[in-house]
Amino acid sequence: FARMERPLLLKLYLDKRPVSEELEQFITALVALSDKLTMEVTDRQASETFAPSVEVCLIDGTPTGLAFHGVPSGHEFTSFVLGLYNTAGPGQAIDEDTKRQIEAITEAVDIKILVTLSCTMCPDLVVATQRIAAENPNVTAHVYDIRHFENLKNQYNVMSVPCLVINEEKVLFGKRNIQQILEQLK
Repeated sequence: FARMERPLLLKLYLDKRPVSEELEQFITALVALSDKLTMEVTDRQASETFAPSVEVCLIDGTPTGLAFHGVPSGHEFTSFVLGLYNTAGPGQAIDEDTKRQIEAITEAVDIKILVTLSCTMCPDLVVATQRIAAENPNVTAHVYDIRHFENLKNQYNVMSVPCLVINEEKVLFGKRNIQQILEQLK
């Protein structure tokens, strides 16, 4: 967190399920570790199709396009922290060609990444997708722990994770790196 260039605000959207209380406790403990992070409970009665979630925002409340629905623990803890680092800057290094490809995305792209916290392949897809979103404001990357979002599991017929959903049109399964994701976005 000390290497982060700018502070971030973590907005919480909660519902009445126990997992919401777990998310609030988790984020409270996380922001206590750094003066670069603050939190705000935005809604305690959010829809169960959206909550519980933590939205990563700039300190003025501007959304960055990154969000985690559920509790970013297990194998997703590191990917969540990397998402914060990549958003706050300087972020993980990416080569100039990849950076140009990300910057070339001019239309809105909504990406959902459906994961489970025990999946060992999910974090790579999450980190790569969030890296794209952190670089380009036209891209959103929302991660969902499908254990808490049965509606999405059913909607996209998810039999395995990771599952990548692009603009509600493309549904792809399996691990992908940043270049493979960019190919799918073309």
